[in-house]
Amino acid sequence: MSDEDQSVEKVSDSDRSQASEKNTAKMWKFVKKFAEKSGSFLHPQKDITEFLVIGLAKHIDELGRPLCPCNFYENKEEEVKKSTWICPCDEMQKWKYCH
Repeated sequence: MSDEDQSVEKVSDSDRSQASEKNTAKMWKFVKKFAEKSGSFLHPQKDITEFLVIGLAKHIDELGRPLCPCNFYENKEEEVKKSTWICPCDEMQKWKYCH
């Protein structure tokens, strides 16, 4: 299946407004630099990566840490304490690929 066949929701200004510009910029810089240094790969569809970056930035705004936004957490504050899902999460470090 080609990228054209896979429909991905486009990131809107409403989506972008969910996180501060400061932390969104910080997370863009972080994910690009981490991918470059670690040999990891960002998702080939930029909108998916942007949704991830917005989620990470939003969690910094809310929790003070970039908790992976790709998972459901019963208690986000407890997950932050464990650090398992803090970006780069354990899976990212192991598999070198972000959702």
